[in-house]
Amino acid sequence: MKLSLPTVLISLILHGVLIALLWVYAKPATLPEPPKVMQAILMTAPTGASRPAPPAAVAPEPTKAAPPEPEKPKPVPPKPVPPKPQPKPELPKPAPEKPKPVKPEPPKKPVAEPQKPVVNKPVPTKPEVVKPKPLPVEDDELIAVEKESKRIADEQAAARKQREAELRQKAAAEALKAEADAIAADAANERARRMSAQIGEFQLAINRKIKANWRRPAAVSGKLVTELRITLLPGGEVASVVVVKSSGSEAFDESAKDAVSRANPLPVPADPALFREQFKVLLLKFKPEE
Repeated sequence: MKLSLPTVLISLILHGVLIALLWVYAKPATLPEPPKVMQAILMTAPTGASRPAPPAAVAPEPTKAAPPEPEKPKPVPPKPVPPKPQPKPELPKPAPEKPKPVKPEPPKKPVAEPQKPVVNKPVPTKPEVVKPKPLPVEDDELIAVEKESKRIADEQAAARKQREAELRQKAAAEALKAEADAIAADAANERARRMSAQIGEFQLAINRKIKANWRRPAAVSGKLVTELRITLLPGGEVASVVVVKSSGSEAFDESAKDAVSRANPLPVPADPALFREQFKVLLLKFKPEE
């Protein structure tokens, strides 16, 4: 690995500063000297020799320890002087190598970070009171037209409702009328059925009574036919007998009229309406074979 000259200089300066700091702060502090103590050596005298006894050794009074000297202010270390850089011996420069072609890296596509959805909190707003604006004077005609249009629309709606109500009433009335007509028709049919039965019964009774009173002429052809119109009164009394169609034989016609006169009164129903409709005027045919 090849280092450049500025890098080497900076490294030497930093090492020098570090050594100066270690020398200043690593120097031991001066401690107070311990108190001096006197020492005495006791020796035993040889036997037989009378020597004066040496004076008893007096133990020296212990010296008071000197008060510790106040700590001297630590000298401010001088600023380290950076050593002068020593020139390095020049090394032979290696032959320059041919630079290898560097393939340019494709630019990276910026990755868009997903944005967090911003939730807007609804801010409560006070409802504004909208005061009606005064209408300008020129809108009076427009207001009048709108009122007139509203009046016409209301009248049309009322008329439409009235027509619908009338149609409903008419439909209901027609339904009731149809029901009444059906009932009346049923009643009429029933009455007609009863009348028809009564008519048949009274016609049969009249024919039997007249036939019982008929005196036929002796020499009469079987092909003769006489038709009579008989008018009756309520109760069955004969009011008149008229030959409507003659048989050609006066004797045969007169015998038929005489039979009606002898059978008077004829049986008729007591119902005035039935008598008036069916028995007031009768048409009877007379044949010799009957």
